Amino acid sequence: MSLFGSSPPTEPARERNSQSLFEDERTNGAANSSIFDDGDGSGPSPWDMPTPKKPAKGGVVKTLLPPTTVPESYLDAFDTILESGFGAGTSSVTLAGAKKVFEGSGVDADAQARIINIVTGGQEPSGGLGRNEFNVLVALTGLAQENEEVTLDGVDERRQNLPEPSLPAVQQMKTAKVSENTEDNSPSSRHTPAPSQQSPPEGSPAKSRRLRRDSLENLDADPWGSPALHKGHSHTISVHNEATPSTNGTTAARPLGGAPAGTRTTSAFTTHSEVPESTSPTLANDDASAGQADGSGAGWGSFGNPGQGGLVGGFGSSGDDQRSQANLAGSRSLGGGRTNRHIEETVTVTLLPEKEGVFMFQHRNYEVKSARRASTVIRRYSDFVWLLDCLHKRYPFRLLPLLPPKRVAVNGRHLATDSNFIEKRRRGLVRFANALVRHPTLGQEELVKMFLTVPTELAGLRKQVSNSVQEEFVGKQLPPDLEDALPTNLMDTFDTVRSGVRQSAEAYINLCTLLERLMKRNVGIAADYLRFSTALINLTEHSESAYATDTNDVPLLNEGIKSTAKHLTTSQTLLEDEAKTWDEGVLEDFKKQRDTLVGVREMFDRRDRYAKDNIPYLERRIESNEHKLQGLINRPPNAPVKPGEQEKLEQAVRTDKQSIVDQHARGVFIKECIRDELLYFQQSQYHISKLHQDWSQERVKYAELQADNWRALSEQVENMPSGD
Repeated sequence: MSLFGSSPPTEPARERNSQSLFEDERTNGAANSSIFDDGDGSGPSPWDMPTPKKPAKGGVVKTLLPPTTVPESYLDAFDTILESGFGAGTSSVTLAGAKKVFEGSGVDADAQARIINIVTGGQEPSGGLGRNEFNVLVALTGLAQENEEVTLDGVDERRQNLPEPSLPAVQQMKTAKVSENTEDNSPSSRHTPAPSQQSPPEGSPAKSRRLRRDSLENLDADPWGSPALHKGHSHTISVHNEATPSTNGTTAARPLGGAPAGTRTTSAFTTHSEVPESTSPTLANDDASAGQADGSGAGWGSFGNPGQGGLVGGFGSSGDDQRSQANLAGSRSLGGGRTNRHIEETVTVTLLPEKEGVFMFQHRNYEVKSARRASTVIRRYSDFVWLLDCLHKRYPFRLLPLLPPKRVAVNGRHLATDSNFIEKRRRGLVRFANALVRHPTLGQEELVKMFLTVPTELAGLRKQVSNSVQEEFVGKQLPPDLEDALPTNLMDTFDTVRSGVRQSAEAYINLCTLLERLMKRNVGIAADYLRFSTALINLTEHSESAYATDTNDVPLLNEGIKSTAKHLTTSQTLLEDEAKTWDEGVLEDFKKQRDTLVGVREMFDRRDRYAKDNIPYLERRIESNEHKLQGLINRPPNAPVKPGEQEKLEQAVRTDKQSIVDQHARGVFIKECIRDELLYFQQSQYHISKLHQDWSQERVKYAELQADNWRALSEQVENMPSGD
């Protein structure tokens, strides 16, 4: 489920007829787990788990070769046939168009019939063949040309090295299309009526290369994909502390909706409870609510020698730290370092070349360096995971950065040592670390400071620190005016933002995938330019013998050909440089914005899981205990009663009332916290502006370099012999 690869395949959905949620599904007859297995007829073992039903062959054909897994020639062939009048809609081709693949391919009639039967399932397709089915047809044609077995199993075995068949008919259609475009663009065809009546030529990119919906299907899955993507996965959810609340750790900001404070709806026990003397005094203003922490570690607790503040001063934030972070809240931006006028902290993460550990238990280390803190530490991936887990427990209602996955699965094979994946994971750790230190609250957290500055390994401290983590609201009293300061339409604003963020996150996930594909295509075009240049150089070696009748013009001819080859190589270098710039620049910017949107989405999901209370139940229990207590008080003098029963009921009533007060205060703090996080999230829109501005400037720069390159070529080839 990662941008670095596809998720492990989930089981196909199955209908359940049982009434029990946990009842095992009944199976009738044998079932095979392989989508291409013919079955052996054996019955199911009583010790085996139920196996998924064998999917229909038509479903296999539609999912076997998605567009992201096939060579470029497959995509070009489909587009050529679709644009040559054989379309059955905007995303499928007719069966007659698909049969054009066989013309001139050398595949005999029997093999053609077998391929059509496999792809269509023996039935005439009503809506034509989609891109995925067409890919299977081309792959089967390639197998037939190589005299291999024409089956779906054969295609599946060659998924990593698909055959690229010779398709003369498709090539002729493509050449004819190019010729039409050339004629349409010739000077004689440019005499058209008024510009307002012009129609775009057939060869225009808008028509020749449409973005079709089916070409976006089956893209690589992403760890930050939609929740529906993870149905059926056994994801474990860590249990977070739900202790009693304390004050919020950031300054109170202006209301999101700007609406005046309205009447609050609270329990009758939230305003008449007795406050124990041992609790901290009520905070009466915004500065106090911004984080007047107690001296015992502010909810993290302390450990080590008694009487000391714990390791690195404890894992809470002092009042001064909280005030200073509140002053910085207005100047913080998304962890991009490009949208803020102030100099932001930058953390670099470098992969160390040597692995650590023995044999099967080796792991990679990362050098984490912060210039502002003048610190360099060595951390492993599990240290980052532990840090995020602690932050989830302490700050469940804040915008927490995302971690890249430890490993991904591509075509059923788990990748953890692939060099490309390791580099993507390192960049993900860079985004995580920078988003963390630039957050106005998380950046001031003592645990984060320890992670970035303490040079020793964290393995010995993990368990001890994890057990000391408490939610940021623990041990704080609700300021009397905080709830009234929140706008009455705050929950409506939350719902609106959540809906927009969910849609935007899905869009950015797809945009990142598409941008990676565009970048890879640039690299592929650059490689073809180099091949073309090499072929031209080889061509000059045979020019003299080819034109041996009169070799006077051959030197000038060869000089022009070599100039073209030289400028093709220059263009190839520019394309590779541009792809690298995209990879390190705009793609990372898009991923930062994607991570931010997904982080907001997950923050709302955590609110649904952890912001619950049991106030209605406690109110009913208090009413019942007060009724029992009244009966004990009004009992007859000689009535038997258990010793201490009245005191127990009184204590239970007091405890439940205090619990209601604490839970209500926690709910107010959660609303304030999410409101402040959304105000911080607002700054990411300026990152989007900067992203598009920078990308457009990069495109202009490389377009001008390419134009200069071809302009220089046009001047050099002027001296080539023309026969005049």
